[in-house]
Formats: sequence, structure tokens, C-alpha cells
Amino acid sequence: MKVLVLGASGATGKLVVQNLLKRKIKVQAVIRESAIIPQNMMEDENLEIIKGNISQFDNLKIQAILKDSDSVICCLGHNLSFKGMFGPPYKLVSGTIKKVIDAIQSQSGNKKLILMSTTAYTNKKIGEKNTLGEKIIFALLKIFLPPHYDNMVAANYLVNNIAEKSSFSWVAVRPDSLIDEENESDYEVHDQKVRSPIFDPGKTSRINVSHFMVELITNNNLWDKWNNKTPVIYNNDKNK
Repeated sequence: MKVLVLGASGATGKLVVQNLLKRKIKVQAVIRESAIIPQNMMEDENLEIIKGNISQFDNLKIQAILKDSDSVICCLGHNLSFKGMFGPPYKLVSGTIKKVIDAIQSQSGNKKLILMSTTAYTNKKIGEKNTLGEKIIFALLKIFLPPHYDNMVAANYLVNNIAEKSSFSWVAVRPDSLIDEENESDYEVHDQKVRSPIFDPGKTSRINVSHFMVELITNNNLWDKWNNKTPVIYNNDKNK
């Protein structure tokens, strides 16, 4: 098995790579030229580093990278800086997802694609609805926080444009209010949001998100359960 990780130098992407390597799974990690990867990861024989901005890769290069990969985990996100939020690439996530899908569909064989999404995405196809207050805030975010809209477009493309009988299968994982924790903990996964991401947000540790995404890749029964769905993941705080 070989997994391609996009956004591998980010806070969550790095944890995904570590989890995969811990399981002795071969990893292709796409990182920016200026990104820093921990030395212990760099020395792992199962890790292949691909440097460059994925948004600038042409279709042929993406096809070549994908050729030997069984799965793709996308943890891409805009930098939390003024330039990162309001400067190019404006369609970092949605544009990359579309190019990756085109590349996958041009090749033979079945591949898995995981998109790290967010509970800010509302899956209307399964009956999710926003309250009036949520609609107002999400409308403002669309205007004043372009990366928010980019993430929504990426998830929406999977939900509404990829048929269930496509040449590949996908899962869009939706964490709520990402936090940093050192160790994995109990978490719960739902098919729909069970709390408001605006007015009653939960918390999800990045390390739990990485664990769930790697479990999806390696556990066929779990994949079959969430295939072509948008599961919501929350930390389980019942014992705290």
C-alpha cells in the first residue's frame, strides 16, 4: 500500500504521515519548498518527499505522482496569514481536488480519496439544514473569509458531482473546532452534525482526525461504512 498525502507539512497532515509511517505504510508527501519536516520522519525509508506547490502542478505531473498510490488523503488548507487567506491560490483546496479527481479518473484501478473538510460544510443531500443565524454567519464568511468558501466548494464537488459508481470512492471527514492534543483519545463519528458549528461547537483533536482517516484507509469495513459520505467527528468528552 502507498498513500499520497497532500498538505503533509500542515498541522494535521503531519500527524497523518506519522500515523501511516508508524504502521509501516509507504507515503508520498507533497510539501512546500519552504516546509520543515521532522528529522525522524525524513529518515524513514517508507517516506518519499515531493516538494512544490500542488496547486501549480499540471495534470501530467499529478497523474505521474498518483500512478503508484492506492489512496489520497488531502489535508490542504490556506495559511492563516493575510496573504494566505486573501491571496492566490484562491482555489487551493477545490482546484486541487478537481485536478486530483481528473487524474484518478484517467487511470485504471480503484483508488480512495479522503478530503479533510469541516462542520462548516452543510450536506443538504442528506437533509442537513442551517438555522437563520448560521445562514447569516456563513454568508458573511463567504465574503470576508475566502478560504471558507474554497473548502465548501471542494466538499460540495464530491457530494454533488461524483457518482456513487465512479471509478474511485471518497470520504469527506468533517471535524469540528480543531484543537491540538498530544495523544489520541476516544472520539465519536456521526453521519450528520449533532450540534451547531457556530452556536454550540464541539472539539476535535487533530490527532484523532488523523487516526480516523488512516483507519479509513486501512480498514475496509470502516471504509465501506463511510464510503461516499461526509462523517462528522467529535472528541468524546463524556468521561471528562
